[in-house]
Amino acid sequence: MRRLNYAEALEYIHGTKKFSTKPGLLRIENLLHEMGDPHKKMKYVHIAGTNGKGSSTAMMGSILIQAGYKTGMFISPYLERFNERMQINNVPISDDELVKFTMKTKNHIQDMLDKGMLHPTEFELLTAMAFDYWAANDCDFVSLEVGMGGRLDATNVIDAPEVAMILSISFDHTRYLGNTLSEIAWEKCGIIKPGSDVVTYANQPKEALDKIREVCQERGVPLIIPDKNEVKVIESGLFGSRFTYKGIETTVPLMGEHQVYNAIGVIEAARALARRGYNITDEIIARGIAETKWVGRLEPVFDSPYCVIDAAHNPDSVNSLAKAIDTLFKDRKIVAVMGMLADKDYDVCIPEIASRAEAFVAARPDSPRALDAEETAIIAAKHCSNVFVRSSIREAVDKAFELAGKDCMVLICGSLYLIGEAKTYIRTLKTGAVG
Repeated sequence: MRRLNYAEALEYIHGTKKFSTKPGLLRIENLLHEMGDPHKKMKYVHIAGTNGKGSSTAMMGSILIQAGYKTGMFISPYLERFNERMQINNVPISDDELVKFTMKTKNHIQDMLDKGMLHPTEFELLTAMAFDYWAANDCDFVSLEVGMGGRLDATNVIDAPEVAMILSISFDHTRYLGNTLSEIAWEKCGIIKPGSDVVTYANQPKEALDKIREVCQERGVPLIIPDKNEVKVIESGLFGSRFTYKGIETTVPLMGEHQVYNAIGVIEAARALARRGYNITDEIIARGIAETKWVGRLEPVFDSPYCVIDAAHNPDSVNSLAKAIDTLFKDRKIVAVMGMLADKDYDVCIPEIASRAEAFVAARPDSPRALDAEETAIIAAKHCSNVFVRSSIREAVDKAFELAGKDCMVLICGSLYLIGEAKTYIRTLKTGAVG
């Protein structure tokens, strides 16, 4: 078979979107069996939740790396480059490796089809390919982020993880996961399996927490709930937050109070691993959290004007972003660039940002699921007197930078599709390489 180039590999991967997306694990189980079950060769921390998955995955991965374990990470979705989706020790898969493992997976899928099996979905293909990549590179651990839900997510093909984390639960993907917090929590609790330790979020809503308790009891596993009363924030600001928790003092280098709560969940998960015999000390935990690198969450990307990007895209994450604006940026006027997907709760999210903005620039993310910029602007105009519409993300960024004065901050938020493209464009502004 002719070797694909990088662009062809991506084209093949994205071309599998046309295949059934009906939830279920049979397709990926069949594919992984054809591949020799590479997912059975590693240990896992499996991380589900509506919000906080990405940053918690990064923190846990950083701790495992600091402890000396070769660590895979699964990121869903990516921000700028597709390769970010699968990483080893914080390094994204190379273009050559991506091509190599795409071709391997393509061959195995053809073997499946020849046997009359169903074609896997794009996410199932990627998940299986990541397992194969990590196994081939002798990874010890994977900090594994769930794609959507938990119970029927492709990542849930693994056996019992060492630790399952159920992070902050709120309303998102209700079409697939349910219309109540209890129903959504039950779907996410699908990653809880006998033999695992379970850690949940310190500020979990009661309805969700009750369901998590119930599932843990049914499956005979311990539930660890971080004690927010044990948290003492020493200082916080644009650098993140320095805090103490149960004898550990560290800095989470991510802005926002919610990141402290994510961090104490990770601390509890890491200590659970230590009790299981893994070489993870409190010193390693503190250093791992402090060394965490995570993009797209209150991430500064430009100095003049000061510009921050954030991938808040549902009511809970937008609420966290709004709190951060009110505390960290209360002395700055906000010029917002925002665009969302039409299948999100945009009618709740847009007003939260528009009401805090001196000016608002509506843009359309590059996705077939995107909300039109004009519709975004109509909603924003009810809460902000200076609203603009731009036909491209580049033009939206340019307009925001034009509007921003010395005491302003440009906030680019909403869909990852939008902030990823914006970040790439802003990098060209830094280098003067705008074409």
